[in-house]
Amino acid sequence: DTTAEQVTHMDLDRFKAVVDTQKAELCLEARCYSVLVGKDTAKGTFDLNIVNTNRRGYGGVVMSLKDDATYLYAIHRVWTLKPEERRLERIASPNAADRYITHGCINVTDDVYEKLKSYFVVEIR
Repeated sequence: DTTAEQVTHMDLDRFKAVVDTQKAELCLEARCYSVLVGKDTAKGTFDLNIVNTNRRGYGGVVMSLKDDATYLYAIHRVWTLKPEERRLERIASPNAADRYITHGCINVTDDVYEKLKSYFVVEIR
């Protein structure tokens, strides 16, 4: 016997992505993927909202997490406009320390970004 509240909670958990900033990885259901994070990556639970952007390097849209007076924190495709940062190489590294580079956003590969579009909430630990 399950209550409607338990069922709703279970259904929502199915649509929640989890980011572990210590491991620099994002987990969707039973599979985890390497991501780029930074020391300023916000912790907490956030709604994922797709927002259009005309800023170069973001592919036209980002998933907004948190917006303050000076900065929009988001999950977005790997930002590659500074080749010397080697972000594509770093996201592929098995060493989590290599994946600490962002100014607070979470960078993901194109395929992970596409999968995230069916998620509503992200929990960042």
